[in-house]
Amino acid sequence: VDASVNRAISMEYSPGSTFKVAQAATLLTFGAITPETQYPCHKGFWTNGIHIGCHEHHSPLDFVQAIGQSCNAWWCQAFRDFVDDRALYPVKATAINDWHSFMASMGLGHILGIDLPGEVGGLIPDAAYLDFTHHGWNGTTIMWLGMGQGEVRTTPLQLCNLAAVIANRGYWYTPHIHKNSSTQVVDSVLTVRHQSRPSKESFEIVIEGMRAAVINGTCTAIRNPHYKVCGKTGTAQNEGHDHSVFMGFAPEKHPRIAVSVYVENGGWGADLACPLGGLVMEQYIMGKLSPASEEKVKKWERKNVKIKAVEIPIMLDDL
Repeated sequence: VDASVNRAISMEYSPGSTFKVAQAATLLTFGAITPETQYPCHKGFWTNGIHIGCHEHHSPLDFVQAIGQSCNAWWCQAFRDFVDDRALYPVKATAINDWHSFMASMGLGHILGIDLPGEVGGLIPDAAYLDFTHHGWNGTTIMWLGMGQGEVRTTPLQLCNLAAVIANRGYWYTPHIHKNSSTQVVDSVLTVRHQSRPSKESFEIVIEGMRAAVINGTCTAIRNPHYKVCGKTGTAQNEGHDHSVFMGFAPEKHPRIAVSVYVENGGWGADLACPLGGLVMEQYIMGKLSPASEEKVKKWERKNVKIKAVEIPIMLDDL
């Protein structure tokens, strides 16, 4: 492992199920899904001899619980149906290019412009890319994009920025680390506000799903009695052990911090990245960790777990 690489900005990873929140805001705005949309899942689903696996949960789920329970079958079927809906988009290339534009507006698939060297942009495929890599593609052949797998690549910083976009109900600022820049030009560039394309209403519904994940879904490990946390776990497929991923923000109504955690070969997002993200938020908001949280830290220290989390204090205009 090269310790000199800043993995927060210089490594591209599959975002796994954390990507579902960006997918949700986009498809809601398109009208491809509604809060009442349901899809069946029985430890996954089969289509054309292809099996998409999922963990056991109640079925069918509505939109909010599809985020809360992180149902792979739900999001693959929703994305497949969107791509193949010729009434919504008469041309499939237009559908994917519009989808790509919405993702880019949330800071995904391109560099964000942070004032640190070595930032990479990740990848959100468009129609031209798919024409080159997936001859004759359709909703079924690329449905893995719906759950954040396949060609989708993001950086940990982009996932943290996505959490800030959702917390802000649609906008974000170019992230930066240097508080006192030497020139006004740099200051003006690094305080640019970007407006994403999904509707504010779609973000409000996505937040309901992220809150459901904490109440009774995959993020229950970070429930906190002092403030309401919104989160999303991810388990990113890898040739070795899967990567553990989490992104979220807190508090729900007047957010102060957005966080992403990426643990290489860490396994399930709910098992490691999620509780670590909860500790980061707790320390930031409360100014200290509770005795129970301190015990968690000691446990991981004994196991020699070393984590780097990305956090962005949220810049609010008027929420």
